[in-house]
Amino acid sequence: MRPFLYKTFCAVNLFFILTKLMANSNIQKTEIFLKKIQNLILQKRFKHAIKICDELLKIDKKNFHANVNKANLLAELGFYNRSIPYYYRALQEVPEDYSVLFNLATTLYDLDRYDEAIRLFDKVIKIQPRNVDAICNKANALVALGKHAQAISAYNRALKIFPGDIVVLNNKGIVFAGKSKHKDAIKCFDAALKSNPTDVDTLCNKGNSLEELGHFNESAICFKSALEIDPQDHDARFRLGIAYIHTGRPKDAILCFNQVLKKDPFNTDALLNKGIAYIALRRYKHSISCFDKALKTDKHNFEAMYHKSQSLAQVGMHKQAISLLQKIAKSDKVHTHEHGKGHMSIKDKILKDNYFAELQDEKGFLSFINSLS
Repeated sequence: MRPFLYKTFCAVNLFFILTKLMANSNIQKTEIFLKKIQNLILQKRFKHAIKICDELLKIDKKNFHANVNKANLLAELGFYNRSIPYYYRALQEVPEDYSVLFNLATTLYDLDRYDEAIRLFDKVIKIQPRNVDAICNKANALVALGKHAQAISAYNRALKIFPGDIVVLNNKGIVFAGKSKHKDAIKCFDAALKSNPTDVDTLCNKGNSLEELGHFNESAICFKSALEIDPQDHDARFRLGIAYIHTGRPKDAILCFNQVLKKDPFNTDALLNKGIAYIALRRYKHSISCFDKALKTDKHNFEAMYHKSQSLAQVGMHKQAISLLQKIAKSDKVHTHEHGKGHMSIKDKILKDNYFAELQDEKGFLSFINSLS
C-alpha cells in the first residue's frame, strides 16, 4: 500500500516591498527607480524588476533597497544561491532589519542549510519575540535536523502567542505523527480544526493518523469531509479508497481509485490497491490485470508481485504463483507489516496467507517454503 504521506506546512516567505527612500545626492533618481521596481513587482514582472535593481546598483552598489529587492526577486524565482550575497549586502547597511534576516533565513532553509537558518531565525526572534513565522520556521529547521524535542518546544512557544494557529498546530502534529505518536498528533489536528473546520490539509492529516491507528471508519469520515470541500484532492480520494478496502467496501474503493487513475493512469499505488480491492471481490482476472499494469510502470514493485501471486494461486496458475513468490523471497523487499499485526517473516506471511492454501500440496511450493529461513 501507499507510504504514509503527510502534507507539509511552512510559513510563507513573505515578499517585502520596501518603500523607504535613500537620503543622498541621487534621491530623486533613486525614488523613481524604487517606484518602477514596486510597480513591476505588483505586475509580477520579476525579471524586469531585477533589471531596474541592477540599474540602481550601478549608481550605488550599497543601496539597501535595491539589494533587498533584488535578493527577494531572485529568491522568488528560485535562484536561492544567487540571492544570498544581496541579502548580506543589505545587512551590512542595516544589520538589524528583521525582514531581511527572516527572508535570508528562509532562503537558507530552502537550501537545506538549517543550522545557519536557525541562527538567523534566532536573531529575528530576539528583535521580535512574538514573530510566530520565525518561531515556526525555526521549529521546521529543527525537525529537519532531527531535533524533534526542541522543535516541539518551539511550536509550543508559538502556540502560547497564537493558540489556534493552524500552521503551527499542523506542524506539531506532523512531528508527533512522524514519531508514530498518532494520538498526540490527532489532538493537534483537532485543535487546528477548531480554528478552521474546513481546512482540507488538516482533515487529511487527521485521517492519515487515524488510518495508522487502524481506525478506518473514522479516517474515511475525514477524507470524505476533505473531498466535500475540495473534490479535486486526489490524495484524499486515494486514502478514502484505502479506508474503504479496510472497512469491507471494495466496490466503493474501486470507484475512488478509478477517479485517481483518470487523472494519473500510471499511478502504481492506485493500480495496486485497485487490484487488492478486486481480490476482495474474488474477481481475480481483473486484479491480475491491475497488477500487470502496475508492474509495467514499476517492474520491481514487490507488493504488486505478491498480490498478483495471490490471484494466480486462486485461478489455478500455481507454478506462476510460486515463481513470483520465489522472486519476492530473493529480494526480501515485500512489506511484512500490517496494521495492528506487527512484523512477520516472509515465510510466516506466506504460510498464514489463506490465498496460498491451495499451493500446500504442490511439491515446488513445499521445497520453496523449506528453503526459507
